[in-house]
Amino acid sequence: MSGASGWRYVGASVPGVAHLADHIDCQDAWAAQRLEADSVLVLAVADGAGSAAESRAGAALTCQTLLTECVAWLSRSPAGDWTPAVALSMLQHIQNVLAQQAAQLQQPVRELACTLLGAVLTVDRALFLQVGDGAIVIGDGAGYRPVFWPQGGEYPNETHFVTDPTAAARLECVILAEPVAEVALLTDGLQSLALHYHSRQAHLPFFRPLFQRLRDYPATGESAELTTALERFLSSPAINQRTHDDKTLILAVRLPADLPLAEAGLAIEPLAKVADPLHSAPSILQEDGPDEAG
Repeated sequence: MSGASGWRYVGASVPGVAHLADHIDCQDAWAAQRLEADSVLVLAVADGAGSAAESRAGAALTCQTLLTECVAWLSRSPAGDWTPAVALSMLQHIQNVLAQQAAQLQQPVRELACTLLGAVLTVDRALFLQVGDGAIVIGDGAGYRPVFWPQGGEYPNETHFVTDPTAAARLECVILAEPVAEVALLTDGLQSLALHYHSRQAHLPFFRPLFQRLRDYPATGESAELTTALERFLSSPAINQRTHDDKTLILAVRLPADLPLAEAGLAIEPLAKVADPLHSAPSILQEDGPDEAG
């Protein structure tokens, strides 16, 4: 980690128990990239449609295309170019890339259908975009809140995809002229654990220990260890008892600049506590936990 206000992040995608039982691969994807001495972070998450033959490939291509577009935009963007039109342009480019891939596969583009969550975070501003379900949750000092509410369709378990003809109309974008210190992106397999449906709020006992373990992890630790710990958490009985869907989660924290590790809280807990599994399962299963989806 280097530079002022650098980022630490971890992400993982794991198949749901229903897919494991049917020997189906995880159809989620995620991607992340740090820029400018770690002070800028770009994140993407996509959930492939279960009914689409190439949804796994579509989700991966969507995430990588969004990262490429965000990096190119940041390299040429003037300060005043942070507008929702930027998110629309990114979505249109993703649709073009997916259409080209569908043509190569000789498949309708709907066979690459997936949702999309995206975040661009700099020192003093942030851009978030979403098409479909899943959630982006940010810390505001007092707690956590979803940037958007997951998009549902007319029927249960129905949502919207970037390949839909109406995707541009469904695109949501928020731009904040302020720093964001904590952010999570998650697919709909975790919604029933991470969100309160009646209050439309984020579930504090789900997020607080996860962010704290990430912030406390030693700066010299390998990211592969954090990824393994997160995968273990997402595959744990505490999670699988509550959801059978694929699960993807990215967690990112902005680290204070120019602080010794002990002051920044980066060398307090050993990895063993992070990996068992992130010590958050008990709070997830409390009786006052979040409501089920739907």
